[in-house]
Amino acid sequence: MKQVPAPAILPFRHFLFAIALLLSCVLVPGEAGAEWGLEITPYAGYTVGGNFEDNSTGAHLDVREGGSFGLVLDLPDTPETRYELFYGFRRTKVAGGGTFDGDTLFELDIHYLHLGGAYLFPGDKVLPYVAAGIGATHLAPHGSGLNRKTYFSLSLGGGVRIPVSGRVGIRLEGRGFMTILPDSTEIFCVSSGGAACDVKVNGDVLVQILLMAGITFSP
Repeated sequence: MKQVPAPAILPFRHFLFAIALLLSCVLVPGEAGAEWGLEITPYAGYTVGGNFEDNSTGAHLDVREGGSFGLVLDLPDTPETRYELFYGFRRTKVAGGGTFDGDTLFELDIHYLHLGGAYLFPGDKVLPYVAAGIGATHLAPHGSGLNRKTYFSLSLGGGVRIPVSGRVGIRLEGRGFMTILPDSTEIFCVSSGGAACDVKVNGDVLVQILLMAGITFSP
């Protein structure tokens, strides 16, 4: 009897719908949430790291480092804890290794969408914190017929919050992302007109580090 493999990817629109449902539950203000209010942090940052190894050729393909931006929504639960929705975006390039070392193969959009939380440590003028999230990474290559795919991912970070006024502050953070690529995964494949794939991986992990700075507003 032929074994049917479990689905390796999650449609991005289905993931967004699930996040919306979870967020609607989290952001319904209870007693603590209503007391503290929503915090909004647009940010800009710089992302480094990320590579794939093509199992069929052994070539290493590098995700170029560069600028990124996004938005973080926090709903305080207590003075020390936060519920958090994190969205990050960057447009980058994938460059080949080996024979094609340094050559740009295609452009790639990377979206991160995570639901998690943060814990603030006591402080006077500077508030250190740690944050973590769980969610999805959406890879959208630019190229004729190349498939978009969504994978499970985790994030962990830490930084400081610097209050400027009662409703405005500065947020400085470093955050690492781990995107899990299932076994025998073919990514960046042509969706029609053939079965060509640019990269074939086997149980790999895409790791990226984000350094970011943002301004936090509390409406």
